[in-house]
Amino acid sequence: MSQVRVEVTFTPLTGDDDFVLDQLTEELADDLRQVGDVRRVPLAPGPASKGVAELALAAVTVLTSVDPSYVQSLVDVTVAFLQRHTGRRVQLRVGDVELTIDQPTRGETAELIETVRAAIEAGHR
Repeated sequence: MSQVRVEVTFTPLTGDDDFVLDQLTEELADDLRQVGDVRRVPLAPGPASKGVAELALAAVTVLTSVDPSYVQSLVDVTVAFLQRHTGRRVQLRVGDVELTIDQPTRGETAELIETVRAAIEAGHR
């Protein structure tokens, strides 16, 4: 089965602290586990690093199948996350293609599924 890695990030809201962002990032990661292998994004080590791998907030990657049903599930899970957390946006990045999702309607969701599928297919080549 062919697979592709998709980076998924969401926008923080004013007033979000690191604890809230960490909780939401873990929630998103848990949701996305139904469509693939999810990893939290590690931060690049900096001069203040103490050797402990720190994780980025509001960002995960998911290794998912290029099968259309997985692509639909990826978009459905993302839209469900947005519906639970009004006011946020999610960015999906596949290779050089980046898409922003912001509270789509049903029709827009269908278009998003096609757009993400096309981006995954292009990024997979």
